[in-house]
Amino acid sequence: MKSDSPTKRLPLRIGLLLDSFVQRKWIHQVISEIQSSGFAEVVVVIKNEASESQESQGRLKSYWRNRAFLLYALYGKIDERRVKVTPDAFEPVDLNPLLGETPVIPVTPQMKKYSDWFPEDALKQIREYDLDVALSFGFRILKGEALNIARHGVWSFHHGDNLVNRGGPAGFWEVMEGLPVTGSILQILTEDLDNGRVIYRSWSPTADRLSVKANRNNLYWKSAAFVIRKLRELADGVPVVPPDNDLYRPYSNRLYRMPTNRELLPRLSRMAAKYVAGKFQAALNDDQWALAYRFRSGPEDANNTLYRFKNLLPPKDRFWADPFAVKVGEQYYVFIEEYPYQQAKGHISVIELDRKGVVSGPRKVLEREYHLSYPFVFEWKGEWYMLPETAANKTIELYRAKSFPYVWQPEKVLMTDVRAKDATLAEIDGTWWMFVSLAEHSIPDELYLFSAPSPLGPWTPHRRNPVKSDVRGSRPAGALFEWKGEVYRPAQDSSGRYGYAISINRVTQLDHEQFREEQVSSILPNWRERLLATHTIAIAGDLTVVDCLIKRSRFS
Repeated sequence: MKSDSPTKRLPLRIGLLLDSFVQRKWIHQVISEIQSSGFAEVVVVIKNEASESQESQGRLKSYWRNRAFLLYALYGKIDERRVKVTPDAFEPVDLNPLLGETPVIPVTPQMKKYSDWFPEDALKQIREYDLDVALSFGFRILKGEALNIARHGVWSFHHGDNLVNRGGPAGFWEVMEGLPVTGSILQILTEDLDNGRVIYRSWSPTADRLSVKANRNNLYWKSAAFVIRKLRELADGVPVVPPDNDLYRPYSNRLYRMPTNRELLPRLSRMAAKYVAGKFQAALNDDQWALAYRFRSGPEDANNTLYRFKNLLPPKDRFWADPFAVKVGEQYYVFIEEYPYQQAKGHISVIELDRKGVVSGPRKVLEREYHLSYPFVFEWKGEWYMLPETAANKTIELYRAKSFPYVWQPEKVLMTDVRAKDATLAEIDGTWWMFVSLAEHSIPDELYLFSAPSPLGPWTPHRRNPVKSDVRGSRPAGALFEWKGEVYRPAQDSSGRYGYAISINRVTQLDHEQFREEQVSSILPNWRERLLATHTIAIAGDLTVVDCLIKRSRFS
């Protein structure tokens, strides 16, 4: 019954495979989005009648009874009490109000070892609902005709990168082994559980190097959006399985399982040692964002060798970040986020530079009662505009220079009720594009595109949003630029830590149907000692500016 061909039959008919009507909050979010979408609806629930007897065995209690996993259970208890997350992706929620009078088919599967087969009478009932997609939030490993109950297959999550980490527990080994990213996929199940047909793939930062709970919470909230994105594409007639699914990708790591005491003890010891070392370093040093810049010496100087850059250090009571450079005549201005620690919010300042150094500044040019950062500055129709990040106000606000570069006034609110990070504009072939990271519950590590006839809007979302879901190169890191006829987009690589590096991506396709880019290089914080991160680059005329997170001694 499975098919890769797109469909135009709307609304899409969705079936849910559940063990219980009490589910985690992130699953409630998935189903809620389906029910309110207008292009898909849940038409039947396939209820696992064997789940109650399975639950009565008490999985967590069995961990405690089994001495080999005692340390894992103890860590989980401590992590649960120590770390608070809001909203909690695992909070139990009753699905009955959401599903209303949706028909329920009770199924008692034939159980063999770890797998479930559906009996023929249940299969017959399910087929009568002519499903487009079945979503698996229950049962064990499905086998046989249970995999063929929907036209486009049974979809299931794997909360881990199946190219790196197969097995479980979800989000655990990435923390314990210090991996910088945690992957997740949505797949169509096949007889080979570990080689399902991947239809959506994403990478998030390992959100907390000490807490599996925090990492899982971010991971599950982010993945909750995958289903509605793929259903929207299916409703638009896009094939479910992407072309790269058929690439040969062998898996060479072990099958991960719940850790034994012997496995976990050395990892927890290393984690504790890192924690103590971090506290010791924090007592001696402060992490501070600063600037580094250089003017190129001539037309043949690419100005891309970072160890040649000059430092521009702020006073110890603040940091400077998010530089945006502009050239006006023969003058160079660098707009920055200036963040005095005592005020606990940022404002926008400007520094004038020349080849000898700082001419003037920093001088405050824009401040609001909420935090401002990432002052994207551009010229349009002979006037200067600024698009600072105003995520703290849940807006995207455009300002116009009344007297450049020091006096700015509100021009227009481009979007409201959005948690938008680092909006960056580019005019390409007569179309204005907005590159921006959006997030509600999870870390903003996905790239969204919008288009408009002018920077004033109206802004139309790209039909493939988000066009990229990868913490290693989604969030903008400065203005797009041209180099030898090609368009490049700098993006933040926040794997490992926030703003760790800058990914330089060559844009290969940008239109209203698709966005594609390829990473060609990275700017890593390796050009000088005591550097920790770098996450914004600005180029204007002969000037290139980057920001860098430095470790600065408290005693010098």
